[in-house]
Amino acid sequence: MSDGGKGDSPRPFSVPLKKFDANWDAIFGKKKPADDFKLDCHRCFEENDVMVDRMILCPTCGNKRCPKASDHRLDCTNSNDPGQPGSVYK
Repeated sequence: MSDGGKGDSPRPFSVPLKKFDANWDAIFGKKKPADDFKLDCHRCFEENDVMVDRMILCPTCGNKRCPKASDHRLDCTNSNDPGQPGSVYK
């Protein structure tokens, strides 16, 4: 069937993967792996230029909308209500 759909064999790659990865990093910048840092909040990920690769929860109450999950310097509200001041979740 020649309808342009996905087949069972991958398309040929004209650029080797290592070259592709090097070009990607040169264009977009290389992100540091999150495991190299102790990251507890959205702010720490952003300040260290690390891609968020997990759900970030407040270390005290475990809620994602708690302001402490957005910035470790803020107090825990023990709440998961949307729109809390300081929370990245509006």
